[in-house]
Amino acid sequence: MRIAESASRVSGGWRQTFPAGMLCWLVCFALTGAARPQENVAKLPRVRLDGNYFSRDDHRFIPVGAHWVPAKAGMQWPVQWDPKDIEADFAKMHELGYNIVRFDVLWAWVEPRPGDYNPEAFKQIDYLISLAHKYQIYLHPSLFIGGEVGEAYWDVPWRHGRHPHSDPEMLRLETNHAEEFGRRYANETGIFGWDLTDEPPFWIVAGQTTDAMAINWTRLITGAIRRHDTMHPIVAGTSQEDLDHGPFRPDNLARDVDFFSVHPFTIYNADLFPDPMLSERGTYGAAFQIALSSGAGRPAMIHELGGSSAQYSPERIAAYDRLQIYSGLASGAIGVDLWCYSDAAPEQFHKAPYLRTPQETRWGMVTWDRQDRPLAAEFKKISRIVRQLDLTDVKPPVADVAIPVPVEWSGVLGDFSHFGLTGPEVTPYVSTFNGDAMVGQPPSRSAEDNQWLRGAWLSTFILARRAGLRADFPREGTGDWQDRPMLFMPSPLTSTNSHLVHVHTDFYEKAKGYVERGGFLYASIAADGAIPDMEEIFGARVADTVTASEVTMKVVEPFGNLKPGDTFHYSVPAANPRNWGALLEVKGGKVIAVDQDGRPALVANALGAGKTLLSAYPIEAYLAVVPSAFEKPENTHRIYQAFREWTGHEPQFSTDQPSVEAGSLNADHRGYVIVVNHSADSQQVTVKTRLPVRSLSCIAAEGAKLVRLEGSSWKMDMEAHEAVILEWRDENESRIR
Repeated sequence: MRIAESASRVSGGWRQTFPAGMLCWLVCFALTGAARPQENVAKLPRVRLDGNYFSRDDHRFIPVGAHWVPAKAGMQWPVQWDPKDIEADFAKMHELGYNIVRFDVLWAWVEPRPGDYNPEAFKQIDYLISLAHKYQIYLHPSLFIGGEVGEAYWDVPWRHGRHPHSDPEMLRLETNHAEEFGRRYANETGIFGWDLTDEPPFWIVAGQTTDAMAINWTRLITGAIRRHDTMHPIVAGTSQEDLDHGPFRPDNLARDVDFFSVHPFTIYNADLFPDPMLSERGTYGAAFQIALSSGAGRPAMIHELGGSSAQYSPERIAAYDRLQIYSGLASGAIGVDLWCYSDAAPEQFHKAPYLRTPQETRWGMVTWDRQDRPLAAEFKKISRIVRQLDLTDVKPPVADVAIPVPVEWSGVLGDFSHFGLTGPEVTPYVSTFNGDAMVGQPPSRSAEDNQWLRGAWLSTFILARRAGLRADFPREGTGDWQDRPMLFMPSPLTSTNSHLVHVHTDFYEKAKGYVERGGFLYASIAADGAIPDMEEIFGARVADTVTASEVTMKVVEPFGNLKPGDTFHYSVPAANPRNWGALLEVKGGKVIAVDQDGRPALVANALGAGKTLLSAYPIEAYLAVVPSAFEKPENTHRIYQAFREWTGHEPQFSTDQPSVEAGSLNADHRGYVIVVNHSADSQQVTVKTRLPVRSLSCIAAEGAKLVRLEGSSWKMDMEAHEAVILEWRDENESRIR
């Protein structure tokens, strides 16, 4: 039965007749209280944002759970309503350790005709709220569904082709729809927060939505909720908008939502993650997106994550999710909501959407009949561990490395306010790159340019972690990058071809001052690069292009951990200026490494109180397109590590194994260090810290265990794909305790 048909029947049901199943349930529910949760259960306290984390009863916590789609009914659950089966799901989720569940509020079911709201839909939501309190699991409703499960799009029957982000009548109805939820549930503490919708822009109009449409829609919907509801945090459950430079990217939403979300489905993004699911690059997906999104000024939550056991082994999915979750938490993630709770039941295989998307049938943490998969056992451990964390005053530390996000990438397409133009112009400036600024022109986005940039970003992010450095993505225009001790600018940030991918010309004036005051700047450049004042900053200038197809960089001078004779080899993926190198003329800098023909490849320079390092080749872009790059012998991180050692900068925590990440979350005199083994091999690891750590304990599911310190370091034996959280305290905190 199609949902639009069912919605139409039931919406008329309060005037005429209910479907038989619904009527039977309503009678039983009213007369006998069947499947009704017990009375006098403890009400869930309200949730609010407290700094970087969520808080309830004035105690910070990490929401952990998954998205709920009932196994037997699938997306038809409102019209195949089975309260006993639904309560069994909540009981199982409680057993697994959930404290949050995200679910879909089907638009057509709630509003079968324009402006006409179905009272039975709200009765069902009220029932879910009662289960939330009984089982102590917050509800996280996602409105205006919309696209969900595979290629399905659950449309409203009265849309008639109108664009939901731009049509005036659609916007009026959507605003009223959101206001109705805000009015009804403004004070309901069982609701965690509002998700404006799942994975906007709506799939049915994805290619037609502009930046302006996305901003206006978000502003209208949040404003409608806030007319009555000022309590619940709001998010828009975006998927790859941060990676794809879509109109619902975090920078466009930041003014109107309270937190961001990421859906790090690396398995569906082979252009950026040309690797197996359980790979080092793949298991950094969540951390990378959390860092990139939160750079827009709001904390970020993992909203969907996982893999299908119709495609991957359940054991590898459990390991993949474990590494992504822990690495994401180390990057500052404020919660985890996996996709999804349950496999689909076999009867769902015979009809859309599961009929056409076999991979969607096996995403569950449990089987369709609620038997634990390996991920369920893993999730139980994670939920018990995060419940032990005391997040009072805890926050991610300032990153070691800033990777700047260009103004042109983060800014609204068609906004010329940052172009430096003042007063009236005799000849108006109109940009050929900003189609949004010209009437009738489609939005100007370049998937190829964006892929070029994000690939280099991801390589730099991972290389920094392998070198023991925490990296983040402050926006160029805010100037926040100047607070970080190190600044890394991989090509194409230093390019000139596409405005989308490089920093503004006046950035280098600021970068020069940053270095002179004691900052440390690394950059890689390609043949298309253009850096004003390059000689002063880097001690070298570009003379011409190097058209090599293979690059070997050989160290000729001692530099940090690098010794003369050390080599780095790369294959140039394409014959064009984006991938060719730059012929450098050294003007005061020191040649650290030469290429295969003896030309300068790495040049170090001192400027004022700071230092710089320049690569003549876009090595990060090279790694971005190498399949399974980090499963092979790969030593590029040693360049970053050598630069760090040359500058004298020491990270808060680091390990002696590049595949083992150590990230920290700190408060005064105490905090947590999250250690993640991204490799398929067991590792004997030494973790080193510059903090005055005096006591250390490993937080396990069954409790904390003391770890022996050896001065400012400790040793760990880590299994393949293992991840742990350790609590540290300094001498003052230990004495207080």
